[in-house]
Amino acid sequence: WFVKIFLTELLFPKIVRKADLVLAQHEGQKSTLSRNGIESIIFNNIIDLTKIPYELNPERKDFSYVGALDRRKGFAEFYELVTKCPNHTFKVIGAPRDKTGYFYFEKLKSFPNVKLYGQLNRNETLHHILNSKALVSTSPMEGFPNVFIEAWAYGIPVLSLYFDPGDIIKNEKLGVIANGNIDKLVSAMENLEYSDEFASRAKAHVENNHALNANKVEEINQLFNGIKNA
Repeated sequence: WFVKIFLTELLFPKIVRKADLVLAQHEGQKSTLSRNGIESIIFNNIIDLTKIPYELNPERKDFSYVGALDRRKGFAEFYELVTKCPNHTFKVIGAPRDKTGYFYFEKLKSFPNVKLYGQLNRNETLHHILNSKALVSTSPMEGFPNVFIEAWAYGIPVLSLYFDPGDIIKNEKLGVIANGNIDKLVSAMENLEYSDEFASRAKAHVENNHALNANKVEEINQLFNGIKNA
């Protein structure tokens, strides 16, 4: 309660109002800040594409779930999704960190179509994402998950039950947003097919918006030199 309510709801607005610069990860965050009288600019998450390992002929036969396994991240909803999809195979990467997470982690051990990998390092995680049909998210709240960007960097769609950062999945057609309807997510999984056109578009979106390159370095320099000079 102290962390989620007191620090977030009471202290956070007061702290950011004293900031020289507030960076939002997407339009949704910027709109929320604006409603609280806080000015911000959008600064996209950045990843170094030169450190994204690639493989020839990925298998793409499973659906991947990556992240903390707990109630806040929608792990109970993921369990429900698995029960509705006995004909699909899943890779779960992450460790349980609350009672809900441990409960469903143990239950999933008996599912023949689920592989539980626990906590992996980044390269191992990226290997599994690359060899997936799609990245599945059941989390109801996020900032802007880097794992979304990493999936798109491989041309892999994101199938999200609840969360779409700044409506990017919908507007840029980078997967499916189910708006809380788990049957819609199941349907998206049933009808998913790998597309070279999608892969090319997703990779281009990452390169144009999230890649650490000379233009992004210049943008960073201008942001912080502007504060310094002011």
